[in-house]
Amino acid sequence: MKGNPTCRILLFRHGETANSKEVCFNGHYDVGLSKRGQKQFQHWSEILKQENFKAIYSSDLQRTRNSAQFIGEQHGIEPVSYSELRELSFGAWEGMSVSEVERTYPGQMKERMTSVATFQADGGETYPQLQARVIPKFEEIVARHPNDQIAMVCHGGVNRVILGHLLGIPIDKIFRVHQDYAALNIIQYYDQEPVVEYIGNAELFSSGKDEIKTAIQ
Repeated sequence: MKGNPTCRILLFRHGETANSKEVCFNGHYDVGLSKRGQKQFQHWSEILKQENFKAIYSSDLQRTRNSAQFIGEQHGIEPVSYSELRELSFGAWEGMSVSEVERTYPGQMKERMTSVATFQADGGETYPQLQARVIPKFEEIVARHPNDQIAMVCHGGVNRVILGHLLGIPIDKIFRVHQDYAALNIIQYYDQEPVVEYIGNAELFSSGKDEIKTAIQ
């Protein structure tokens, strides 16, 4: 049974990256947005211009900061960035493509996909370590806005960890949550209980604006 609506979060993944032609392990590698990634958030800023946001948050990496800035400019809000919201660190893999990793570290890609919760690239993080730094910051932000609507622009791994935490999905199953570039997820708190109302994907960009606005509302 739902209580009183409290904090509402529009949680986005950043826009398409400049090195997206081949799947890359960007992690903490500070790559920017592609032209398409910029257009994706120009599109979002137009759709969201009538929304009332109290604050906008992102990680301190430019692909999320720049995405958040498009929304912030429409609302006169300067996004606040936190290093705790960075993507999973891939250590020695940072900035490498999948094919480069497979050539340089044979067998490790397969190990990563079969041991999601425990795999750790050399110098990188595990998903439980990512969860341990992301969730406290996420909960701190939510507590700061008990009756507000806010936007957050984060990363695919960060969003999966947040949604997995709220939905009770084990770490080794978080890739069951799909997150395209510029995906929108909507989380509505009722008192202290979160309800994930929407998990988005790139199909939004082929949808009509009215359909998207209905999802947001």
